[in-house]
Amino acid sequence: MFDDEEEDNGFFLLVLGVLAAILLVVTVVARSGDDLPAATVTGDAPEEESTTVAPETTEAPTTTAAPETTTEAPATTEAAVEAVTMWDALGESGQAAQFIAIGGALGLQDDLEALTDADGNPVQRTLFAPSDEALAKLDPAALGAIAGDPEGAAALVGYHFLEGVVTAEDVVALDGETVLTRTGLPMQISVVDGEVFLNGTTKVTSTDFVADNGIVHIIDTILTPPTVNEVLGLENIEFEVSSAVITAAGQAELQKAVAFFTENESVNALIEGHTDTDGSEEGNLALSQARAESVQQFLIDNGIDADRLQAIGFGETQPILVDGVEDKAASRRIEFEAR
Repeated sequence: MFDDEEEDNGFFLLVLGVLAAILLVVTVVARSGDDLPAATVTGDAPEEESTTVAPETTEAPTTTAAPETTTEAPATTEAAVEAVTMWDALGESGQAAQFIAIGGALGLQDDLEALTDADGNPVQRTLFAPSDEALAKLDPAALGAIAGDPEGAAALVGYHFLEGVVTAEDVVALDGETVLTRTGLPMQISVVDGEVFLNGTTKVTSTDFVADNGIVHIIDTILTPPTVNEVLGLENIEFEVSSAVITAAGQAELQKAVAFFTENESVNALIEGHTDTDGSEEGNLALSQARAESVQQFLIDNGIDADRLQAIGFGETQPILVDGVEDKAASRRIEFEAR
């Protein structure tokens, strides 16, 4: 019995020893958990996780939303396209108010505001616009004549246009060249001492007023279109004496005019008949009208559309004078004014 009690007591003591060791370990661990500064590091890690929760701050969609504001630019670019026409550029030059007034009366505004032609193709043109000073030099009677002849005025204005955009640099590069205007008539360009002249006497004073449908330059005088006679170098058209019958030589010369109007379908013409001062005013007026109509019919018979031609006789009212003396042979003439 005693031996069994000793064994039980020994076992009991062993269990107590094990429990004591476990308690000691738990106590040390608890104390180490309270004392270790490292616990603040490991314990702070969750806060680092909150700082590294960059996904929430990387909700950059708020910052990358800029594309929505920047992509609204098309609205402003569309407005710019609608705003800038040659009519605007003409006004922005600040030098052609009178030309604007005349052009408006002739319906030029619609033309200069057109961005496309009747077929929907983009329009690009160059306009040499007379300055206010240029128009101020004109005799009021001349302005009245322009206003009273819409077709002639339209032809005059048309001579101030070139097809396509021709910048100031381009114009300078054309020194010594002849270009065709919108009316199909030629214009000569020359550069003298760095200044550009059209047809030798009209100076280009301001340049490069740019628009979406062309470009505007300002000139110091109105351009005078050459007659078709001057363009072709036509000799005087001959008629039978005191008659409207065209001679064979006159018909041969008129073939040049037929070729010109055939090749330049956009060019219409006013056929002017003139006589010398011999005979009565009434008789000369009637003869000049008959001769102009005879030439008109010749062109029609040779394939030129009648709607493109108008005939008018001036009689002896516009004689050719040389040093104040009439050149009778030169006074008897037919002139083609392009329209």
